[in-house]
Amino acid sequence: MMKKLAQLVFLALFFAGLLTVTRTTWAQGTPQPIKIRPDYNYTESYGCTRCHVLRGDGGIHMAEAVGALYDSTTRAFNFTGNGWLASQHSQSNYKSTQNTFCAKCHSPLQAKPDAEFKRGKSEPIEDGKMEGVTCAACHPSHTSAVVLGRRLGIYKWGMDKATPEAYEVIHHGEEDRLCLHCHTTRHNEDNPAFELMYVAGVRCIDCHMAPYGHIAGTEIPKMFHDFKVGKNLPYSCGVQGSVVQCHPQFGVESTRALIPYMKEQHKWMWPKDRTTKRLKDAADYLRLWKQLEEEATAGQ
Repeated sequence: MMKKLAQLVFLALFFAGLLTVTRTTWAQGTPQPIKIRPDYNYTESYGCTRCHVLRGDGGIHMAEAVGALYDSTTRAFNFTGNGWLASQHSQSNYKSTQNTFCAKCHSPLQAKPDAEFKRGKSEPIEDGKMEGVTCAACHPSHTSAVVLGRRLGIYKWGMDKATPEAYEVIHHGEEDRLCLHCHTTRHNEDNPAFELMYVAGVRCIDCHMAPYGHIAGTEIPKMFHDFKVGKNLPYSCGVQGSVVQCHPQFGVESTRALIPYMKEQHKWMWPKDRTTKRLKDAADYLRLWKQLEEEATAGQ
């Protein structure tokens, strides 16, 4: 009897120890910020990642979107260098924005709807508590998404993110509404090349969230969540760019060379063999792109 009791005690201690080791290993495997910022709390964003990793291939897309992939051999997360962690959304806090008014865009889940940009009309957010523009700022929970019939929504400040009522549904084709909720104007609207794209119906996500594959076992596209156009070529622009195959005739090298000309601070740039230095219209941008493509091809 005593021998059997001793065996039971041993087994109980063994499994308790194993559970402790497992918990410790899991904690060590929990992804950490690329840049350790003491003013941030990553609980919300990493909470999504941990649950999705447990779902295996069916949930690995969430880890990719956050910017970390789980290695089952080493039981550790490795950073991909492109998901949410590499975006400005994960680094959206500045000391001056650490309050419940500025949080409406800089950390939506922590905003208060009645907060104002006036002294005493908003509350400070404690050091180490800022979350940034996290998953739930744009994505309702699975339960809520089933009720809403959509995986995108504008979060309503101050409401319980776990409930469907906390989101204004964004339907297919309306994705720009989600971006323009905080980015109140499209960038470079006075640039003739951008204006042409906007008139043609190009969405923010066509360039900034280019699809690069499919979620395992589905036809649902995986999309970059670092929102960087140049870094995510060829998916985001040239060759086989974006979901609409935007510019298949241009290679990565020429596209990457064109992007600085598209930005406001480079609008006066032009190749040396041109007599004029100004890019006057969309046709000028196209001629420049073709020239850059010829130079890139000749150099190969």
